[in-house]
Amino acid sequence: MPQFVDRHVFSQEMVRPDRSGPDEAARLKRLRELSSVSSGPDPVLDALVDAACLAADMPIGLITLLDHERQWFKAKRGIDGHGSSRTDAFCDHTIRSSMPFVVPDAARDVRFADNPFVTGGDRIRFYAGIPLEIEPGLRLGSLCVLDRVPRRLGANKRGVLERLAHCAVERLLQSEDRYLLSRIEPGRLNHAKTDKAALALAEEAIVEDLFTLYYQPKIALDTGRRIGFEALLRLKKPDGSMLGPAAFAAAFDEPALSRQIGKHVLRCAVAQAREWQAAGIDFGHIAINVSSSQFTASPGSPGLVEEILSATRSAGLSPRHIQIEVTEGVMLSEQSAAIGRQLEALRAAGFTVAFDDFGTGFASLVHLKEFAYDQIKIDGAFVRAMTGSTADHAIVKAIVDMAKAMGKQVVAEGVETMMELQALQELGCPYGQGFLFGRPVSATDIHFAADRRMDVNTGAYPRALEAGDAVDQCVATGKPSW
Repeated sequence: MPQFVDRHVFSQEMVRPDRSGPDEAARLKRLRELSSVSSGPDPVLDALVDAACLAADMPIGLITLLDHERQWFKAKRGIDGHGSSRTDAFCDHTIRSSMPFVVPDAARDVRFADNPFVTGGDRIRFYAGIPLEIEPGLRLGSLCVLDRVPRRLGANKRGVLERLAHCAVERLLQSEDRYLLSRIEPGRLNHAKTDKAALALAEEAIVEDLFTLYYQPKIALDTGRRIGFEALLRLKKPDGSMLGPAAFAAAFDEPALSRQIGKHVLRCAVAQAREWQAAGIDFGHIAINVSSSQFTASPGSPGLVEEILSATRSAGLSPRHIQIEVTEGVMLSEQSAAIGRQLEALRAAGFTVAFDDFGTGFASLVHLKEFAYDQIKIDGAFVRAMTGSTADHAIVKAIVDMAKAMGKQVVAEGVETMMELQALQELGCPYGQGFLFGRPVSATDIHFAADRRMDVNTGAYPRALEAGDAVDQCVATGKPSW
């Protein structure tokens, strides 16, 4: 519940929070440790503040850190200055509890009626803050939104702010983690991260040509028509069973091996697109995932842009037939600037670039402004939760609305139920992907039929083929592997 009580409830002793005790000493010690590696502006935190203001429809937003005497603005929007006295800080009340702290009308609240933020040029009337709890019981500051008129904060908006605050905590901890990891001997760190069995499995798969691609359809949610596929990597064991990427995930952390896998995926996707095109099939496009190591050319090899251009041109494919998907991890790599330039070059050549698994971490929002891309793919975790969680529903709505405002395409991943489909349609999400439309299958299990569309009102397909056949919607025979 919002921590707001009318003026008459408070005595003057209640106005001043208690800052003594062992918890405050531990909090300040933790703040000093964190500040040593997180000083200076942070574009990710700036983007989180922008998102908070957008989601809550507020003109002012802050991420603050509070030391013994002062409140520091770590990121801000719509307000001047770099901080204030901690005595004047609304956030000093926020960090006293793990719950959101809301002041609907500061002018009517005895704690803040004479506050300089209320009586001065900022004219603050509304405040809502979410504590940044870095460890259980240790709250270093807050993510907050403010307005110059009295307001109320609904549960949906509060849920979004809580998620953004969690992202801010992740960002602060990540800065610290990178600092600590840089002090570990590289050989020991690499040894700790290496999964020898997984690497051996991936190396064997390359030598024995055991890697294959499965394809999952993407659907236009307004018509039910298939618009393309995402290529998903699988490893076919000698007994015919399939393994998903989790079985060889360590291979993607080994640059040389990851580049080999990436080349294989590109080669197979282009070959399949060429085969479908030669057969006169309007398959739309095939989207491939690209790892960060692929953006760094090995000695004597062409760069990624040249490699993709050469492969598609040799196959006689238009750039519209191949899409490039990059995840947040790729965006966060140390090569982010070089990656951005290569993505821009691919877009200039006519390829569609998609930001995959959007929303899974704090970096997503900053890269909405930093990189050139065409499409956002909303992570399936939000889609699956949106029908049972007002906060997740609000996040999906915010992503769809932001994408539309920026002229970007949106694909919702992980759509599994008609309820999720209908919720996405109501939000105006144009495209979807998930088990409701078809599981990942091999190319040989896909049978194209003329103008086969899903009825987006019932989830049914017209009867045309025998039961179990895979048609335009890619409903596969046999057991799925993913």
